[in-house]
Amino acid sequence: MREDCFYIDMQNICDDKIVIKGEEHEHLYKVLRHRVGDKVKCFYNSSKFFHCEIVFIDKVSTTLKILNSTDCLANPKINFTLFQALPKLDKLEIIAQKLTELGATKIVPFSSTFCIKKDNPNKIERLKKIIINACKQCGRTKLLQIENSLTFKQMLECLKEYDLILFANEVSGSVRLKDVKFENSKNIAVIVGSEGGFSKEEVDKIVSCNAISLTLGKRILRAETCAICLSSAVLLNLEN
Repeated sequence: MREDCFYIDMQNICDDKIVIKGEEHEHLYKVLRHRVGDKVKCFYNSSKFFHCEIVFIDKVSTTLKILNSTDCLANPKINFTLFQALPKLDKLEIIAQKLTELGATKIVPFSSTFCIKKDNPNKIERLKKIIINACKQCGRTKLLQIENSLTFKQMLECLKEYDLILFANEVSGSVRLKDVKFENSKNIAVIVGSEGGFSKEEVDKIVSCNAISLTLGKRILRAETCAICLSSAVLLNLEN
């Protein structure tokens, strides 16, 4: 039987006890109707699950006793970052949810010339909730990181940190994914445009950063479809 899983604040762990409050407590107590003696598991942004027994519940908190911990085998084994030109927020939510499940480690939104949507400074907390729920669903304990939005120039600077950069580019001359050499690649960046795509100048600047231009076929994909499709294909090639 699969144990229900809850996200905890590291600060709420004391010796062999965990205290759950807020939305996670409400979900445990009022929705799932757990009671004293039930077994559950917990995680925070680390490499382990904590297997626990409920020892106390009231209206505002649940106290758990840690029985043991186990390593999480579903966490990403490589560093995979999606650089996503700002799409509409609901599309970024879909991308964050699916890339959590697929095994990405980070999403970095950035602005570009033809971005339709402007940055929303309140998006991070909402996206974190979506990521936590996706972690529960897929069984990973390391949260997908969501960075604050960058300018296009800042995004280009970040690319220096990666040993393989893949750029979803629909122009002629782009290579197919099967022709990309992934050997010894542990730090990978994928760049996907917004609904409006990139300007010619932006394309040239990305390519000048040693990015490999990739084609995903003759059909033009939506921003969120491209991000999910390309990330899935790359992570599958990397057996991650």
